[in-house]
Amino acid sequence: MLLAAHAGAALAQYKCTAADGAITFQQTPCLGARSEQKLNVIPNGPPARASGAVAATPSAGVSINKRMLAGYERQHQRDALAQAVKSAQDDKARRADQRQADIAAARKQFGDDPANARALRDALASIDGRYGALGELDDSRIRAAQSALDNWDKTAER
Repeated sequence: MLLAAHAGAALAQYKCTAADGAITFQQTPCLGARSEQKLNVIPNGPPARASGAVAATPSAGVSINKRMLAGYERQHQRDALAQAVKSAQDDKARRADQRQADIAAARKQFGDDPANARALRDALASIDGRYGALGELDDSRIRAAQSALDNWDKTAER
């Protein structure tokens, strides 16, 4: 109730001029100022629109928000595709490291003893066969993920 009564009344503003000539406007009386001028300000709402100015419609803000959200969603989709490529590449790199570790373990197990040469050769052939097949799967997965990302980028450019 007090606010409603105050809203219609004039508001006091003070124009203060300091000793150095600086001018400030404030709502309290000037302390230590060279001069003080009390201004009565009557609030009259927002300034009138300039002629020809177009008012922003509420739907414009909604439209911008929708476009921003759509942009974030598109970026999220692209990030997921890029992550799939990276994941496939990381898996291939881990598998290559594991292959080297398996070869080292086989060499350690069978050593340089000529009696174990055939067992070592068989173990290495088995390792190469297993990791060769897994490498083909990794390469296929990388190609598929990269292709999906490339296709997404092409459609996003349009």
